[in-house]
Amino acid sequence: MTPEDEPSARAYRYLKGWSPAARVSAATRVRAAIASHDDLLSVSEAFAEATLELFVASASSITLLDERGYRDLVNVGKLDPGDVKFPEDDPYPAVKFPRTTHLLLEGGGYLSASNDNEVYREFAAMWPQMPDGCFLGVPVVAAGEVRGELYLAREADAPVFTNEDVDAARDLATLYGAVLPTLLDRAPNGPSE
Repeated sequence: MTPEDEPSARAYRYLKGWSPAARVSAATRVRAAIASHDDLLSVSEAFAEATLELFVASASSITLLDERGYRDLVNVGKLDPGDVKFPEDDPYPAVKFPRTTHLLLEGGGYLSASNDNEVYREFAAMWPQMPDGCFLGVPVVAAGEVRGELYLAREADAPVFTNEDVDAARDLATLYGAVLPTLLDRAPNGPSE
């Protein structure tokens, strides 16, 4: 175990930033987590669990994005009332999130560090009981196309996410995106196209 992997280093990574060594360590951890599984839900769960820990987040969700809209695959960490770890296939329209969808489709991602911005208002309109805190979302890109999203949240008493966290999350989502087409082809209902 390297000093970067010790629990105290992980817990305070958001105070120190993402050094090159921390990024390599995180990528290695994500690769190992997703390599030990071979179906869509278990790989997605392993990726969500790894990012939950690496970003010291309270919640992590993996969502697919297709012509039907957003479709949650897995939620881990602290779940809001009514949320479940493996939601039913119940898409919600991307048009309800015009700003965040636009940012994801451009390949950048989004960050909400307060409840006084357009991104937060989009989420609060869909989920009125949304708790205070900060959250970020980055695209999952597969074969050059945005196919989903990694969403991470922290509670109000935790340090807020930074743009550096968004960059690191986007890098890690690329690892998941690399295996996503194969996983979708193997899924019981085939690809979600």
